Amino acid sequence: MSDPTPKSALEYISHLEITDPVPPSMIEGEEGEEELTPPDYASGGNQTVAVGSQIAEFSENVPVELRPHVSNAFLLAQLAANKLLKTDPTKNTSDWYGKYVEVLSNIGWTLEGDARTVREVAGSSLEVHKEIIPVITAALGPAAAAAATVIAVLNGLSNMNKDQPWITLFSHESQRASANQFQISYADVEDGVPVITLLGFELDAENAVTQILFFKFGAAEAKLRTFDVRMSLNESIFASVKDAIQARLVGYTLNYVGAIEI
Repeated sequence: MSDPTPKSALEYISHLEITDPVPPSMIEGEEGEEELTPPDYASGGNQTVAVGSQIAEFSENVPVELRPHVSNAFLLAQLAANKLLKTDPTKNTSDWYGKYVEVLSNIGWTLEGDARTVREVAGSSLEVHKEIIPVITAALGPAAAAAATVIAVLNGLSNMNKDQPWITLFSHESQRASANQFQISYADVEDGVPVITLLGFELDAENAVTQILFFKFGAAEAKLRTFDVRMSLNESIFASVKDAIQARLVGYTLNYVGAIEI
């Protein structure tokens, strides 16, 4: 794929197929759903937000004015990937992540590397949780992982609602093709260039799983697939399309982007 230009990126966004907006009445007030608070990006510092089925952290180095536009890019990529799976039932999770990365690559993000692994997991959700944290730590590197609040968020989520069968932080993502699929991303700045590390997870377990991020089940055999992508930002391209991305997301942002409190 050739590098995008401002013109080609704008054309790509205008023709990109994404899922239809979910009416607020379908996602507000659902029993058991966590209420998400719109993030205050201007607060600065390390910040962790929920973007659809994704937990996104911004390090203190990421400019506050860039953060909402990066969140919009994540959401646009998710909606396009969701549309792909709805349109073609032969597609799978790997295709979902392929589409997600394709969208980002066409709107100003440059792919630096990717990797995919499958881990066998046996036991309870605690074992699954223990498998996820090292994957994140390895992808971010020891220094970034030590500073990342996303790990604290995950530890906090794993301890929520201990008496409930599962945690429904992202239960409004009812149109997802795979209920046991979620993403974690970390945005930072290296040598003056914004970079993101995206970790995608898919869990195939014996037990049926419905619209959850972390869940609790009895003894089970499971496969945990991870998708690890690193991308850097072409700021000139992204600056030329950020308003177009925002325009495509009217009707989505308030419903799908919120702050995470732990």
